[in-house]
Amino acid sequence: MNLWSFHPPILGYHRVGTFKGDHVPTVSPETFERQLRFLGRYRYRVLSVRDMAEYLDRGESVPGRSVAITFDDGYEETFTVAWPILKRFGFPAAVFVTPTEVGLPGFATWDQIIAMGRDGMVVGCHTMSHAYLPLTDADQLAREIMEAKRVIEERLGAPIEYLSYPVGGFSPEIQELVRRAGYRAAFTTNRAWSRRAVDRFALRRVKITERDGHPLIFWAKVSGYYDAFRRLEQPA
Repeated sequence: MNLWSFHPPILGYHRVGTFKGDHVPTVSPETFERQLRFLGRYRYRVLSVRDMAEYLDRGESVPGRSVAITFDDGYEETFTVAWPILKRFGFPAAVFVTPTEVGLPGFATWDQIIAMGRDGMVVGCHTMSHAYLPLTDADQLAREIMEAKRVIEERLGAPIEYLSYPVGGFSPEIQELVRRAGYRAAFTTNRAWSRRAVDRFALRRVKITERDGHPLIFWAKVSGYYDAFRRLEQPA
């Protein structure tokens, strides 16, 4: 896989809403809406993470000019701000939640997460306690990956098939545990062993912030060739 190989652009958002002066990457509602309008105007195919998994199941390449939208952490604004805008454009998305953070100040409640799931948002797991998995011992790993999945499934009454690694960290052993736990795919950040073929248990994402409001920058990030412009880090 060379420097200019196409890699399906999976956008990684955190919070869409008001800037709060904290560490959370935030995109204003106005910028988020412009980005979605860009995707619509230039006829991008906005896929759900389920769609991407199905292409991988069939051994097919994700078509060019496709993009997926994901949110980490499950902030309250994902429900109150981002989801209504996405629905207006008719675009699917996924949100990865951490059970121990659900309902804390600033985070979505279980009722809000359940409502998004029933309304078409794919709900995934972001581990039990937002732990950096490569530094987590074996006993705790099972809780972070498997018990978190069980808790979310119990709350939603539906299978949880997708996981997002906190800070993108993983290892071959962690990937195997994720696979055995019954997930269909897992998402990282800009981490990879090499620029090889798409790895369904380490699907790279492109981080989106307010700086990506400029159309040329956003175009580069949804082009499918953004890996040529960024440094890929080691998984752990």
